[in-house]
Amino acid sequence: MLLFQVSFLLQTNARAVPAQILDGRAVANDLRAELVSQSNSLRERGIHPRLVIVLVGENESSAAYVRTLVKMGERVGITVHADQLPETSDAAAVRERLEALALDSSVHGVMLQQPLPAHLSIRAIADSIPIHKDVDGTHPGTEFTPATPAAVMLLLERSPHWPLTGRNAVMIGRSVVVGVPVALLMLARNATVTILHSKSAGLQPYVKMADVLVVAAGVPNLIGGSDIKPGATVIDVGTTLVDGQLKGDVDFDSAVKVAGAITPVPGGVGPVTNIALLRNVIKAASNAGKLNPRD
Repeated sequence: MLLFQVSFLLQTNARAVPAQILDGRAVANDLRAELVSQSNSLRERGIHPRLVIVLVGENESSAAYVRTLVKMGERVGITVHADQLPETSDAAAVRERLEALALDSSVHGVMLQQPLPAHLSIRAIADSIPIHKDVDGTHPGTEFTPATPAAVMLLLERSPHWPLTGRNAVMIGRSVVVGVPVALLMLARNATVTILHSKSAGLQPYVKMADVLVVAAGVPNLIGGSDIKPGATVIDVGTTLVDGQLKGDVDFDSAVKVAGAITPVPGGVGPVTNIALLRNVIKAASNAGKLNPRD
């Protein structure tokens, strides 16, 4: 009886230990220092990293995002330029601009900002993004990991469940921009991966069994503390504006009492995503330098 009581108290106290907060801002700061060093090295060789973001039409959210990248680029030695096209531009005009950027040796990264106007389809345009400059991972077969999936992995590397070999991992969401790439990246790290989505019969028992849970469903508070395995690592990719506040897919207040490690929203995946994109620009500039050495 005494042994049972001691065991029960130990389990209760273990669950009461606050989760490790995977602070995206702190991770971004660490990675930013690395980017400064890398960009300085490239500039010493006469290579000035440059990203061009093609925007079609006027979208304030997109414009705000680009302004953020311009400021971040200035801080790490990467020139970020916004190339604005009219709202009425057709697919041929967008493709023509992207193809011109492919030939511009001063440009190392090319990104087509989404969402596009309703009359344009990314599927009809994506293959015109130069594959060796596709730093946002849009083009089929690109060597660059899309920024948000890369950010998820960078945060997982700092979690108690890294390395992922042998871990049970659950990905909620199957979008081609987040869910599927993250699942494949975790699989490549030898995790056992289950993908759940809107057509799945249910989230349980899979979520409760997950050592690592990544949620990118766009449904605020979809996952609560009672849903997850005690001690699990939880990465919340969701960002939905609710009554003027940014909410994640995970109910942070309840989940933080159960998880072993968890990302907040805001301040988790988002800051690391921007840095991951700029890391790809540095990689593209370095690749260009190897092809066209100036030493």
